[in-house]
Amino acid sequence: MHRFFVNPQFISETAVTFPPEQAHQIRSVLRMAPGAGVVVLDNAGWEYDVTLTAVTKQQVMGEITARRTAVAEPATHLTLYQAMLKRDNFEWVLQKGTEIGVSRFVPVVTARSVVTTVKPNKLERWQRIITEAAEQSRRGRIPELAAPLPLAEAIAACTTEAKLMPWEEAGDVTIAQALAGRPRSVALFIGPEGGFDVTEVVGGVTAVTLGPRILRAETAAIVAAALTLHTLG
Repeated sequence: MHRFFVNPQFISETAVTFPPEQAHQIRSVLRMAPGAGVVVLDNAGWEYDVTLTAVTKQQVMGEITARRTAVAEPATHLTLYQAMLKRDNFEWVLQKGTEIGVSRFVPVVTARSVVTTVKPNKLERWQRIITEAAEQSRRGRIPELAAPLPLAEAIAACTTEAKLMPWEEAGDVTIAQALAGRPRSVALFIGPEGGFDVTEVVGGVTAVTLGPRILRAETAAIVAAALTLHTLG
């Protein structure tokens, strides 16, 4: 069943009036008709079974038939501080990271970053990718997307319980070992195509290994995120 995140202002006790973007998708892309069922999510932890009652050029509306708590969100709040990568690779991280359970994305600029700036329309595109991935993967909430930050500022502003940095020179400390205290919030710092400079591995952040092989930046992001969420259940 198709799923749509809808701003709560369009949701009443008994009905949903779909905003223009979702209305266009229902009417013109999916070509759905009255009587069809969809799932609406309010991005606040609730999801609704909705039966379409009107599909016209003027409006798309539906009747709420059931309401329940969204259950697909992980208990661990995982923030992925990802060094900006070339377009397709960075967007792939956003999509796959959303699918596996990342709660927040923070693009960062590092000493070896090839990409160092981002246009406002790119942030809008990234947000659409995250939203569509959240709908597809049955997430109950859309992961947050922050504005890009220099790595040092990102680390200084980070207040999570555990801060981990996969790094090829980390030694033998694994993610499972670093998370032995079972934190409820974790930050992962993932480097760019050329990896982190040694000066960027600072106190307060635990350097961890992902194994003996060198992974591409986008692969490291997803492997580290998956290991983190798996370790913490």
